[in-house]
Amino acid sequence: MKKLIVKILSKFLELRTRYRANLSHFRRAVRRAERLAAGNGAMKGKRTYVYFLGGKYRTFNRKDIQRLKKAGIIKQHITLEKLSRICLYDTQTKVNSHPQFKYAKL
Repeated sequence: MKKLIVKILSKFLELRTRYRANLSHFRRAVRRAERLAAGNGAMKGKRTYVYFLGGKYRTFNRKDIQRLKKAGIIKQHITLEKLSRICLYDTQTKVNSHPQFKYAKL
């Protein structure tokens, strides 16, 4: 019984992640990152990154990451250099480094 429940839960998590990590959600996150990078006021022209964290595509810039580190959500020893390894899109270089959607038109 326990093995069956574990199988069902793991399949559910796999399907949920597959749904949340689809191409349309990635495109939406890239559009949001571009809009934030274009921005207005103090945040205009700031480099923005797209990550897949917590089962969702999230857009952060350097100040957001610093705030998350200060709040304790991201560990202090993690730097932007380490986070760049898992970055899926960068607005400054316009490089799509998503392993699944590498050649998709954005």
